[in-house]
Amino acid sequence: MVNQVVIRLGVSCVLLLTLPAASDELVRFFQFPHIFGGVAAIASCIGACVPVLSLFQNSD
Repeated sequence: MVNQVVIRLGVSCVLLLTLPAASDELVRFFQFPHIFGGVAAIASCIGACVPVLSLFQNSD
């Protein structure tokens, strides 16, 4: 169990570092309005939390 938590925390940290930068580049490349940059940043933060949160999907 501890091993899974450590691995998923590591994955979440990597995603938290890479997803916002990737979403910024996509918004800049496709020249979307600025509001989509904020939406993409929020979505990338939520996406980075998914590996850790999936540990608790079947817990009581």
